[in-house]
Amino acid sequence: MQRRDGFAALLALPFVSALPVRAAEAKRRITVYTAVEPEWLAVYRNAFAAVRPDIEITYVRASGGPICARLLAEKDRVQADAVLGVSAIALENLRAKGILEPYAPHEVEKLNPKMVEKDNHWFGINAWGGSVCVNTDLLRKKGLSVPRSWSDLLQSEFQDQIVMPNPRASSTGLMFLHGFVQGFGEKKGWEVIEKLHANMLFYAASGARPAAMAAQGEIPIGLSAAAFLKPFLKYKTPVSVVQPEEGIAWDAEACALPRGCPHPQEAKAFLDFCAGPAVGQIAADFSGIAAREGFSTEEGKRIAERFLPMDFARAAKDKDVILARWYALATR
Repeated sequence: MQRRDGFAALLALPFVSALPVRAAEAKRRITVYTAVEPEWLAVYRNAFAAVRPDIEITYVRASGGPICARLLAEKDRVQADAVLGVSAIALENLRAKGILEPYAPHEVEKLNPKMVEKDNHWFGINAWGGSVCVNTDLLRKKGLSVPRSWSDLLQSEFQDQIVMPNPRASSTGLMFLHGFVQGFGEKKGWEVIEKLHANMLFYAASGARPAAMAAQGEIPIGLSAAAFLKPFLKYKTPVSVVQPEEGIAWDAEACALPRGCPHPQEAKAFLDFCAGPAVGQIAADFSGIAAREGFSTEEGKRIAERFLPMDFARAAKDKDVILARWYALATR
């Protein structure tokens, strides 16, 4: 009897040891296209794993422009399951071109309606404003005052002292152009863009780069976002954020479901998570301005009060014309 029991136990061993392997094989995978800053990718991954350990994320990460170009190029052979943290302005352009599938995530009603496309083709997770990041030490050494308005930055004393993101490569750079044109009106908006260009040292390839350059003492002024400056503030660098008196351009980091994605059920589970409280907390930690109600910080609320008007549908419609006009200005 003992020998038979022992033999039965021995037979059971391979099946017991195989269970973890089968569990791993059963884990489903989704491909997420994202423009989220690299240091935040693990934060999203770990938060999602806490609620859906059965679904594993594979990221494809780039700036907003290349991500959208890839989604357009792959429209007949879709590779992405979900889009995370791409500009709402950019996603509105993709919506107009038929790239996105409508999907209302769980508890969509708890998101700020300004950050939700009316037919649920995309929804925001956070917002950020186009701020002026200044290195106060460099300004003092150059004998320059801290600018308090866009009008200040247009003065000749700031010539070659400013870096901003390239609007053709960065959704943050494009956001500034839309903000000036929509917020100040067509005529005055382009006057601001032209005078600002005259003071520009160069255009950076990413939205975060001007903030990093200001923090690292490479330039006195970078047009970027307060959220991108946060990682440097813990080192007591001589930088501060100015929200110009006339108001600031803004955009939302948003999520969407590509039409014809390979794994729609798993992708929808991920988007439900993105609309939920865990990502609301991530938004509070990132920019302070959460799409999910109840998570914005007091500082984030103050920044949001400075937002200029933004019509995302108009921004998508105007994108090509605005970029063409800006490029002609920048290369003449």
